[in-house]
Amino acid sequence: SMIIDAIGAVTGERVSRELVRSGADFAEACAVFDAEGAEDWLRENELETDEEELIVRRRITKDGKSSCRVGGVPVTAAQLKSLGAGLLEIHGQNDGLRLLDEKMHLSALDRFAGLDTCPCEEAYRSLQSLKKEKKQILSDLEEKERLQELLEDSIRELEQAGLREGEEEELRSRRELLRNSEKLTEALQGVMSLLDGEEGAESLTAEALRCAGRAVSFVPELKSCEESLRQASLLLDDAAETARDFWIRSASLRRNMTAWSSA
Repeated sequence: SMIIDAIGAVTGERVSRELVRSGADFAEACAVFDAEGAEDWLRENELETDEEELIVRRRITKDGKSSCRVGGVPVTAAQLKSLGAGLLEIHGQNDGLRLLDEKMHLSALDRFAGLDTCPCEEAYRSLQSLKKEKKQILSDLEEKERLQELLEDSIRELEQAGLREGEEEELRSRRELLRNSEKLTEALQGVMSLLDGEEGAESLTAEALRCAGRAVSFVPELKSCEESLRQASLLLDDAAETARDFWIRSASLRRNMTAWSSA
């Protein structure tokens, strides 16, 4: 009976934790079958073996859980039972009940008629394989269409954004300007006050230029000094204008960016 129980375990029959010896963590049954006759099952379950023998293992833990392996590959108990039905038959008291299993009717009829290698079966398997391949191809096409739509949407968004070369650097420069706007404003105001004020550099240089002009009327050799002061006055005027223009531009940019941030 122990051998029958072990064979029943490796062929997918229901097992009980009572098969585990007291004090042991699990019980394991292992059987070696001739792989001939199991080709259909192996193909249907997408298992491959180059061996002439098929090793089947069934482990039952003391908690009543079981795990099944065929040729080292995990399978379910239902798969193992389907394999076992084609590997051997155990004749016992209730063996006639297998005739009531509808899954066995077709194979029994084929064996009775000598149609174990019916060409229709191969054609059917080929058809199923082609259907599976078609399904995969359609799935790949759908994925490609989805990706194409995604890329087209991305292109439209980029075109609508109106991006231009150098825009990123410009935005970074503006951000840096806003980050230091207070210090920049303070510095520009200092430049303008030192240049434009009553005691600023422009006024003092203009006064020095007038004095140099009077001196030249007495000493012509001082003409070069007068010219240097005139050039300095022009340079100071340009510097003041540049500082004033940039102060106006930065103030306008600061207002626009503040309004943009609020929106």
